[in-house]
Amino acid sequence: MTKHNFQAWLNQPLADDPEVVLAGKLEYLRLYLTDAMREIRSKAGLTQAQLAEKLGVQQAAVSKLESALKDHELESVVNYLYVLGADLLVAVKHGEEVYQASDNEEVLLVDVPVSVQQLASTAGMSAREYVHAAIESYVENNKQSSSSVINLIIPFLESDDLVAVKVREVLKDKPLPEIAFQLEKCLNVSEEEDRIFAVKDLLLGTIAGGESYRNISNGHNEIDFLDLAEELVDKLVILIS
Repeated sequence: MTKHNFQAWLNQPLADDPEVVLAGKLEYLRLYLTDAMREIRSKAGLTQAQLAEKLGVQQAAVSKLESALKDHELESVVNYLYVLGADLLVAVKHGEEVYQASDNEEVLLVDVPVSVQQLASTAGMSAREYVHAAIESYVENNKQSSSSVINLIIPFLESDDLVAVKVREVLKDKPLPEIAFQLEKCLNVSEEEDRIFAVKDLLLGTIAGGESYRNISNGHNEIDFLDLAEELVDKLVILIS
């Protein structure tokens, strides 16, 4: 959607009177909301009369909803958008916190820092486009990094290293690529102690379909698995560093 530069209009000097400031904020909200509504209707290929028929109202009612000079009932706006397959996303900003009030878990509203807006402007992109591109780049880089780590772990698990042999014995029913994938996730845990316990849980949780490990682990106890997890984490950290 093309966003008109209503913000520039809003930033023009106004009186410090709270009522004037409030009136300016309301006018900005009406301008942007009605501009968005008209564009969505246009993209849907509907005239005001056609949309009015879908809403079960007169064309004048749709014209009023699309006018920035009129007050709008929230229910009417939500109904207008619903018929067009759109949602109204609402958030409240207080200081540095943004509280999303709209019931839509698929779309999150966030406060974009001025520095990001400046970077987006330099790149010739909108803030939204810039953030999406940054996220896509991060996800792709993370995938490549994850794949690289897994490709290092698999040869280690296949080796004659004593720790690798013990891990294969414990996880004998699991394919090595799957073990490597789970270990890579464990290594992403920030705290070292938490990484060790995550690996220990991985070792214990894969033994004989949930039976007590004490009955099927050849005399080993939980301490043995904790020790093995610690040894494994130490070796993997060295391997991927």
